[in-house]
Amino acid sequence: MSVVLVSSASATLTKSNSIKIPFLSSPNSAKFPSVSPQRSKLFDSSLSVAAPPSVPTSDPAEESRIEDEYGGEKEEEGSEFKWRDHWYPVSLVEDLDPNSPTRFQLLGRDLVLWFDRNDQKWAAFDDLCPHRLAPLSEGRLDENGHLQCSYHGWSFAGCGSCTRIPQAATSGPEARAVKSPRACAIKFPTMVSQGLLFVWPDENGWDRANSIEPPRLPDDFDKPEFSTVTIQRDLFYGYDTLMENVSDPSHIDFAHHKVTGRRDRAKPLPFKVESSGPWGFQGANDDSPKITAKFVAPCYSLNKIEIDAKLPIVGNQKWVIWICSFNIPMAPGKTRSIVCSARNFFQFSVPGPAWWQVVPRWYEHWTSNLVYDGDMIVLQGQEKVFLSKSMESPDYDVNKQYTKLTFTPTQADRFVLAFRNWLRKHGKSQPEWFGSTAANQPLPSTVLTKREMMDRFEQHTQVCSSCKGAYKGFQILKKFLVGTTVFFGATAGFPSDVQTRLVLAGLALISAASAYALHEKEKNFVFRDYVHSEIE
Repeated sequence: MSVVLVSSASATLTKSNSIKIPFLSSPNSAKFPSVSPQRSKLFDSSLSVAAPPSVPTSDPAEESRIEDEYGGEKEEEGSEFKWRDHWYPVSLVEDLDPNSPTRFQLLGRDLVLWFDRNDQKWAAFDDLCPHRLAPLSEGRLDENGHLQCSYHGWSFAGCGSCTRIPQAATSGPEARAVKSPRACAIKFPTMVSQGLLFVWPDENGWDRANSIEPPRLPDDFDKPEFSTVTIQRDLFYGYDTLMENVSDPSHIDFAHHKVTGRRDRAKPLPFKVESSGPWGFQGANDDSPKITAKFVAPCYSLNKIEIDAKLPIVGNQKWVIWICSFNIPMAPGKTRSIVCSARNFFQFSVPGPAWWQVVPRWYEHWTSNLVYDGDMIVLQGQEKVFLSKSMESPDYDVNKQYTKLTFTPTQADRFVLAFRNWLRKHGKSQPEWFGSTAANQPLPSTVLTKREMMDRFEQHTQVCSSCKGAYKGFQILKKFLVGTTVFFGATAGFPSDVQTRLVLAGLALISAASAYALHEKEKNFVFRDYVHSEIE
């Protein structure tokens, strides 16, 4: 799912210069704050044995050999992987509302995110009031800038301490209740880095969190010659399904035909996994364009595409595209995708701070959501099959049986196998969810309709400040156009002058046509059906 790459640009450059780009999408620029120049290089691990592919044969002996290799890949040594011992990005900061609390799920645990204007910091609490366990995300920020529960009005400072109990007496034991540790909200470590809000999902892990930096975007995101794009969407399929998808560049030309790829440009992708371990894996191809990929556990995927372009007048150019995705496990069967991309060419066709970058962010998200939509129902079907297999036995592990369930004979699937291998060997085959009931709930992909699976409004528009604002603007403008249609239509019969009548009738028709056109465009914020067979 290479969302937020180059769309129109990819078609232009490929057609005019015969440069085949396996996966590109349309960048939308949201510049990130400057960061420290001192930072470890992205691809600096020593080489190791590549992850073995499946074999293009049904010979049992050969398949057994490949299966043994898949289960016994040589890796770098490292510490044991722990799901709750990492920073997780929970949202793009620009898409959070600092004036109201926001609900979020992380590893099956309900959180409330809110901006503490007293300390000028974002805070993350357990989403329950210690009083009667009501969700704090349904509350508000009071006149003191504290988070106030909407049930009984208890208020909490950014440090988690209770600052007000309206029902408590002003003296005696009740007056002292506000200072009780039991009156405090549970607070989690947070950090803002490069435009992302990170949360550490262990309320007791403050020392550990303070000693570890969150994963960073590449240095190129801070260079003026690169335009950047960001988007986030909540998807109704599992973390493993999404991570497998973003580890697979070869699906782009088919799943995203005429959006970010083309079917007739598909070709072999000879990937090799160069190193792996509890931290993740990395690899590349030896072809052109050069594609380098890295997975940083638990949820960070980086892809770098380098293109040698030959253009008239300007001559040889080195084009670079970054697609960096964070795939955050919210709950079983639900994952937030945050994609940040950057490129150093065709900056005029994407949003940005420059006066000549006039494309709005919400408009670029229309294309990016097409990329999500192209994968949606395909991944829903895949997840259903895996789930049915896992229900055959309590001990059945899709990751262990992956090479038997699927047939992956080409090197294009190397990174998919590498991720499934990591999840099996280090990730305990699934995220470490909070609570004991989450695993007993049916996965959304097994019960939701196609319309619900592809609901852009709930999955994206509601969690995107740009699209949410544009959608409201569209609604206001549409109501205005409907009103002008009624006005011009109603007054067209009054003037005695025929010419004036015709002008008013014409204005009514123009307003009506404009309102209808706006109504059709408004669907890009709500729902667009996606049928692969209808895209020639």
